[in-house]
Amino acid sequence: MRITQDVAKTIVNEISNTINKNVNLMDETGRIIASTASDRVGTFHRGAQKIVEEKLDCLTIYTDQEYSGSRMGINMPIYFQGGIVGVIGITGEWDQISQYVQLIRKATEILLMESYLKNRELHDEASRREYVYKLLFEEFDRIPEQFYQYGFSIGIDAVLARACLTVSFKDGSRGERPKQIYEYLDMAEKKVHEYQAEAKQILVYRELTQLSIFIPGKDSEEVKRTAEDIRKRITLPEGIEIKAGLDESLYSGADIRSGYTKACKSLLVAMASNDRWLVCYNQLTLGLFVDEVSRATREEYVKRIFAFISDEEIAKWVSLLEVFYRCEGSITETASELFIHKNTLQYQLKKLASITGYDPRSLSCAGLYQTAIKFFYSF
Repeated sequence: MRITQDVAKTIVNEISNTINKNVNLMDETGRIIASTASDRVGTFHRGAQKIVEEKLDCLTIYTDQEYSGSRMGINMPIYFQGGIVGVIGITGEWDQISQYVQLIRKATEILLMESYLKNRELHDEASRREYVYKLLFEEFDRIPEQFYQYGFSIGIDAVLARACLTVSFKDGSRGERPKQIYEYLDMAEKKVHEYQAEAKQILVYRELTQLSIFIPGKDSEEVKRTAEDIRKRITLPEGIEIKAGLDESLYSGADIRSGYTKACKSLLVAMASNDRWLVCYNQLTLGLFVDEVSRATREEYVKRIFAFISDEEIAKWVSLLEVFYRCEGSITETASELFIHKNTLQYQLKKLASITGYDPRSLSCAGLYQTAIKFFYSF
């Protein structure tokens, strides 16, 4: 293991702050890579080279002239996994620093181990991310056995059947994804990883605006319970809503791509919904093809249905119609939910019909408006 400059700086600063002495850290070649005396960084330390070459347990230097590039003080090897990876040096007279020798040796090894474990964890996580990406998008005629074996080596059982939950966030007041979506995705991913420590073999794939979570389970009910458990762990500011699409079907290997595609379609419908945080694929009808229609086409469709109406007014009509159709066209229920008189609602529906030429109370026109509502919320 090579000690990086960043790690070396951390070790030097931690030890220097603890003992209030000048500290240097040299790599295995004797070059100073971190020091409380910045002018010494990059210079050669002959005493450190001697320790590495002769595997000395400790080297006390009594004068600044004794070894080239070295100053009076104590220098000790840094061992990691059985070999010397560097040398730590403390400047000063023996009677001033001898009491710190064992403390410094132990503290250095602890800090180095912490850095190693953190880097290994980051490396393992990067390997898992890459593996999930390949599982989703690599072109396989047939997944080779070695691919599954590598998965096992990094803690992933790709043969295990999983369902896909795709998560994003919505600003309830604006009806669109919030500007801080990256922060919310970071938080959600962190919570999933915490949950993953308890429920093994959950896989995660992060994208720009959504997080896909692959959940193992025996059946759809168990998968739904896991999805609900994850949702409860995510605390959001007022006005920000979590939205999710779920394909409850279980897939293994590269077949999880099918679950991923269906969950993404379901998420699109959830984002358009004002009353559901989770939409399951088996509940979809119109939502199956919304994302396959271009944005320009969706916008043109809405403009044609709500002809000669401003964008602001369209949003108001869409809100009214969404409640109207959710109440199965009941004037009484819709008026009650909207806190308006039934006659007012009747007047508004007639007014919309006269403006657009499509009567929202007519069965033949209801489908046109419901499609427009879906398209409007998918912008």
